[in-house]
Amino acid sequence: MLKYSKIKSPTFFIKKSIARENISRMMSKLPNSCTFRPHFKTHNNKFTAKIFQELGIDKITVSSVEMAMNFRSLGFRDITIAFPFNPREHKRLNKLCSNTKLGITISNIQSAKAISKMQTIEASAWIEIDTGYKRSGISWDNYENIEECIKIIHNTKHLKFLGFINHNGETYYLHEKSEILKSTKESIRKMLEIKNKFSKYNAQISIGDTPGCSFLTSFEGIDEIRPGNFVYYDLMMLEKGVCTINNVAATVLCQIVDINPERKELVIHGGAIHFSKELIDINGNKVFGKVVKHIGREKSDIEEYIYSLSQEHGIIKLANTDVSNFKIGDLLEIIPVHSCLTANLMKGKTLHY
Repeated sequence: MLKYSKIKSPTFFIKKSIARENISRMMSKLPNSCTFRPHFKTHNNKFTAKIFQELGIDKITVSSVEMAMNFRSLGFRDITIAFPFNPREHKRLNKLCSNTKLGITISNIQSAKAISKMQTIEASAWIEIDTGYKRSGISWDNYENIEECIKIIHNTKHLKFLGFINHNGETYYLHEKSEILKSTKESIRKMLEIKNKFSKYNAQISIGDTPGCSFLTSFEGIDEIRPGNFVYYDLMMLEKGVCTINNVAATVLCQIVDINPERKELVIHGGAIHFSKELIDINGNKVFGKVVKHIGREKSDIEEYIYSLSQEHGIIKLANTDVSNFKIGDLLEIIPVHSCLTANLMKGKTLHY
């Protein structure tokens, strides 16, 4: 039984059974032809990594060389770094590829040329494709640059060309299931078009966003998926209908440290250094987290929101609950806006249950 009395400061609360269910559900949707390579930047901790291992997941995605080295030390031997290649990290990549089946991401011709000269880095290479998100990667219809990158990789003995990798980040800015599915399917269409155009290279395609992968029911033609946020989900995914509240596996437990009855406000120990400053708009209000449980004399479900954050403080203006129900020292359980950022900020202050 969880002893809430032991919680003295803001704590990232991971519900292992829900995380396991989320992973199993995503795995169950995939055909045998589609590799499951979850992104570990969301949880970035050994406890949730162990759940993946228990479920037989041995191929993973990370967002940095440092993260790759961390999870390699935990026993993961097949790792893709889904972040543009950084030539300044070639020494650590040398060390990593000596005992790891390593995948790297090449986002432009300049990077392809740079790594082609680093003969000690033996790795598989993905070319990052931009299907419209406009963050990094080669535009999906720039066939000339794509082919030049492929040729550079092919002419490099220490690299093996695997195919095309994409993150359709547009889905995180859409709100309706129909919009998300439309964007996802259009992005996949573009990736399949590139795959077919360069079929002589036996290219694979790898996609990676949680909203799209959560809503998709068919993964035909897709060789690999790399979602990460799905393991915990968060308020952003909840508001889009990507998940239900019963799928949210990570929350933050915060103490009430001040109460203003006149303004009907609670002040919690929980600020930007715990949640980040990520926000979403709900009914015209800027929201930094959703309060779902009050743990005081007894435990009760509530629905309130964090409307203001400073470094250590969070302010909750009560709209649905009587202020007299709360006292200093009570705990509030809060769904963060973005679990990936919160998990990273709260490393070392995590409770698994």
